[in-house]
Amino acid sequence: MKDRRRSLYFRRVVLAVLADALCLLAVAATTWFALKPPLSLELYAAATATLALASVIALYYCDAYQPEALGSGRKTISCVVNAMGLCFVAGLILYYAVRTPPGAAAALAHAALLYFPTFLLERLLFRWVSALPYFRNRILVIGASDLGVAIATEIRDHANMGTEFVGFLSDEPDLRPHGDSVMGFPILGRVHQIEKVVKELRIGSIVVASKGRHEHFPAEVLLAGKVRGRSIESGMAFYERLTGRIYLRDLRPSYLIFSDGFQVGSIAAGFKRGLDFSLAMLGLLISIPVLCLCAIAIRLDSKGPVFYRQERTGQDSRPLRVWKLRSMATDAEAESGPAFAAQDDDRITTVGRVLRKTRLDELPQLLNVIQGDMSLVGPRPERPEFIEELSAIYPYFKLRVALKPGITGWAQIHRGYVGDAKGFEEKLALDLFYMKRRSIGMDLLILWQTVKTVALFRGV
Repeated sequence: MKDRRRSLYFRRVVLAVLADALCLLAVAATTWFALKPPLSLELYAAATATLALASVIALYYCDAYQPEALGSGRKTISCVVNAMGLCFVAGLILYYAVRTPPGAAAALAHAALLYFPTFLLERLLFRWVSALPYFRNRILVIGASDLGVAIATEIRDHANMGTEFVGFLSDEPDLRPHGDSVMGFPILGRVHQIEKVVKELRIGSIVVASKGRHEHFPAEVLLAGKVRGRSIESGMAFYERLTGRIYLRDLRPSYLIFSDGFQVGSIAAGFKRGLDFSLAMLGLLISIPVLCLCAIAIRLDSKGPVFYRQERTGQDSRPLRVWKLRSMATDAEAESGPAFAAQDDDRITTVGRVLRKTRLDELPQLLNVIQGDMSLVGPRPERPEFIEELSAIYPYFKLRVALKPGITGWAQIHRGYVGDAKGFEEKLALDLFYMKRRSIGMDLLILWQTVKTVALFRGV
């Protein structure tokens, strides 16, 4: 995660959060001097700080800090309207639940009306500032390989993350050095022209994605640029940092063996187990009323048990029986046998769809975490029937069992459920990234994102 925190996108998000908070503080100061609300300055400052924090959280949960929203005025308006709606509902609840001083509601309404146009103006200014060179990185890729094209595609599809694809340098014999393109991406010249291209086009970073033997490797030029502080990365490492997943096609074991990662100390492992146990116990106690309501809804909706246990594959391929709330009709696989869950699976009951949307069907797995068979965060436990099938398609799939399976995980929050074997390629790429970069900080980030997934009904 360290590389990702240093990314240009992280800079843009930090800048956006600071700008949004300063915008709200400016509105609060204007309201204070304009209306003179009947509150002490200390109480007003505390309320403003709380409101600023709540607003940033609401904006986050409404995707205002996603790349698409940061680069789009229309999506920014949609996000801020949704966030203000959440804050309005929370404000009404607070108003009737807590005794508020006279005039406080008027001050809050005045601040809200002033905040909307001020926020939009601030975001326009933010987009202008974030377009400055400090927040943008022009990328040159050596080698128009499959990996190179994948990198160019990711940069194009996520242009608001602060990266800009300039073009390829390639020695492919069937490509013209000038005027040709690969999948719509320009070829700027041959590899030996790298010095000229870097100077003329103000290249910020060079990514090496060549794999052909005929491809010239400008070692001296790259070394000279490296010692002068220029960013130079291998294509595999850059793709991993850019996307948060491993590039599986043409992946060699040597990359995983010799690259950094996969190491977790005994202290960190012990802390993770303690965190798992503590949060699972707390979560189980808090969720008892929710589980009771779910149980009643399941029994009213369809015949069959409320809970069921299903065999999965645990750490080191040990058999594992996970607890779940029943979301499918009883004996759903009696005729079809084991099958992947699909987006519009007709085996899922009416209540089951709600349970899956909110991921509440996974709550009983907290018992598996308490028993030590699972972790809160890790690769999703797969059914034994699918392990061999998926391992035959994806040779690295069995690596996932090196860790305890998790209720949630890096792949779960980014990809969710998949309906066929092909969909597991991206999930495997995400799981391998987590296994390589895992840390307590990353686990906390995943848990935070999971809360967002549950709150916004973004399950299956």
